[in-house]
Amino acid sequence: MYLTDYEQELLDGKHGDVKQKAMAVLFDLGKAYQVERFIDIASCHDDSTVYFGEAQVAFAEHLAELGARFSVPTSTNACALDMVNFKEQRMPLSWASATRRIEASHTAMGAAGSWTCAPYQAGFTPRFGEQVAFAESNVIAWTNSILGARTNRYAGPIELLAGIVGKVPYFGLHMTENRVATGLIRLDASIKSSWFSELSLYNLLGHLHGEIAGDKIFAMDGMPLVAPIDALKQFSATAASSGGIALFHLLGITPEAQSLDQCFAGKAPLEERLITVDDLRDAEAKLNNFDASEQLDLISIGCPHFSFAEFVELEQLLAGRKVSNNLNLWVFTGRASYLHIESTGLLTRLQNLGVQVFRDGCTMEYPIQNWDTSSIMTNSGKFANYCYSKIGIHPVFGSISDCVESAVIGKVYRSAKPWSN
Repeated sequence: MYLTDYEQELLDGKHGDVKQKAMAVLFDLGKAYQVERFIDIASCHDDSTVYFGEAQVAFAEHLAELGARFSVPTSTNACALDMVNFKEQRMPLSWASATRRIEASHTAMGAAGSWTCAPYQAGFTPRFGEQVAFAESNVIAWTNSILGARTNRYAGPIELLAGIVGKVPYFGLHMTENRVATGLIRLDASIKSSWFSELSLYNLLGHLHGEIAGDKIFAMDGMPLVAPIDALKQFSATAASSGGIALFHLLGITPEAQSLDQCFAGKAPLEERLITVDDLRDAEAKLNNFDASEQLDLISIGCPHFSFAEFVELEQLLAGRKVSNNLNLWVFTGRASYLHIESTGLLTRLQNLGVQVFRDGCTMEYPIQNWDTSSIMTNSGKFANYCYSKIGIHPVFGSISDCVESAVIGKVYRSAKPWSN
């Protein structure tokens, strides 16, 4: 493997013990992938932030104690809980203490305390073509596919170490030749363009894209060229949860997919698939493994984290109506969006209607045994994909308007969708 003089100095420990340790791990990663050289990265999104045990906490603390500092701008992913209102979430004090230690070590290393799984809606947005080290599945898919920046599907603590040295091995999706689509998904003509005004459709298509593509790179033809950011956010998150998606090409939307010729670098697709209305119905059924006889306990939205625009929509849909006493309506968001709704009075207005807003944490990390929750509704295809495996509950999936109506009447409400007929 070719190393620059500076990279060799990092490996030899001439720039400190902690950078040597980080570089050694990345060097071994490069050798495993038979990498020829390293590249510089412009930024990092660190996903080693959700509390999974003492070893994880101690590792970050050890690096901080050794004097580690991030060499590039580094944002932090969502953590396990609301660091301020963890008691309202009925989170254990031990989890809160561990999370505060994670916060302290990352802050000491110079990370920006964004604590969100949607950093691209909090000002952490790399430019087209920039090389970065990002983790968290939806962030990876969004960064590669919507922004056209370049990252592999990293996972903590690899990207943490990359942030310390400011470099990664040059392989995978960092390389132009590895970003070419191999398969093509077309939308059947029976799927009408008018249907996309129902934004839950993006979740269903994301789910199908992930199922079809697996860990391959597929292009999808037939999506509207103008799509709401939050709809594309849901597509990215759901595709990355139903499959091992790190990059998808949406024709006319993905910067590297402005034409089929560009998607496939002038070659023909190796395989083609057609998505029909029946496929949409099947996807919706898979995301709705719900026992209708059960009482709805919880509506959980904000996976990925709720944006300011989504909070505005939530207030409009509630239209002054209060959340039923029969259930809880939880909304998860990052610090930036939380500060926005707090400063505009939107937070107070929503709280007065019975909405519980949590910041920093992930909707999938909460103690269901403490809440005695048995049924959950969500507008997130990602949460619906992971819900049972994470917490043992089969969810009911619906649009954000379905979730609001259910919250108001205190039981599951699902409106008819165009593809349901």
